[in-house]
Amino acid sequence: MENEENKELEENIPITEEEQSYVHHSYKKVHQNYYQKQKNVAKEFLLDHSKLKTSLDWTYLVLATLISALSFAYGYRSFTAPEGGKWLVSGGISGISQMILRICQLCGYNGPEKTFTSITYYAINFPLFFVSYKYIGKKFTFLSVLNVTASALLIQFLPAEWCNIFSTISGDFVARALFAGVLTGISSGLAYFIGSSTGGADIVTFSIAEKKGTTVGKYTIIMNFTTVFLYTIFNGIRLHQIGGDGFSEVYLSLYTLIYFFTSSKVMDLINIKNKKVEVEINTSNKELAQILLRVFPHGLTIVDAVGGYTGKKREILKMVVSQSEVKEVVKICRKVDEGCFVEVKPSITIFGRFYTKPMD
Repeated sequence: MENEENKELEENIPITEEEQSYVHHSYKKVHQNYYQKQKNVAKEFLLDHSKLKTSLDWTYLVLATLISALSFAYGYRSFTAPEGGKWLVSGGISGISQMILRICQLCGYNGPEKTFTSITYYAINFPLFFVSYKYIGKKFTFLSVLNVTASALLIQFLPAEWCNIFSTISGDFVARALFAGVLTGISSGLAYFIGSSTGGADIVTFSIAEKKGTTVGKYTIIMNFTTVFLYTIFNGIRLHQIGGDGFSEVYLSLYTLIYFFTSSKVMDLINIKNKKVEVEINTSNKELAQILLRVFPHGLTIVDAVGGYTGKKREILKMVVSQSEVKEVVKICRKVDEGCFVEVKPSITIFGRFYTKPMD
């Protein structure tokens, strides 16, 4: 009988935002400060004005997408591939564009590099948009298209004066790698945070991370390492062809690895959606389990326990949630049972059924 009850509690019970809001406010027992009161008033106002809420949501998404595109484009033009300087490998589709440029130059192309990479960057991304539309979601695809389009245009048309602000560090490859990594990480992390991508390889890595329930950064590193290896070979051949030192590209690739490592770490710091954690709650409140099951679309396991000091019966609730949900879990636990003990432990990866809100 006990096993059947536990099995029932562990089933996923996704509910609507309205039901979550109702349950959450039903158990609100703490005094609100002025900011919290005004925040709730604004939320209730927007719930009654759905069109205004939709407009504000889309304004936020578009602005965040444009900031993401600007961050990537500026990092690319100023630090990754500055005009007249040695290039770091960008990685992803932009890195593949750099590699195709070198191959074309080996075959005789002598046109402008900036224009070539912008066009190639968009052309490679284009078929991936159809994959995104079919397998991920419409909103995700629209924002990704907007991000890629804005990035391609900004790479082409950003004023040279803006990109030359940091020209004094053009010979300091460590500084360039760090700056480029931070800006690229902000770009990808911000895109993931709002439920979109910067296109190309990010679409692929995002899909893998969603399926496996783990972070995005490590998949990005694997793909980028492959790009660096191939680019180094082709660029070394080109330099040797024009009488340069092809072996110097090996040293430049080492700086590129710093860039990749920095960007992946910044990305994972911003994008906490794919991070999973285990929450263990020690409580004496018998209702807390049912409240958590109604608020969050995840199952939990109840373990009967006895307090070592008091000798009283207690319950240990174990559940896995996204990193972005931890704050709300702790908040509800403290409101329902002020004496509860909550432990949060990182989860490297998970296997099994874990509810993830699908993309729109």
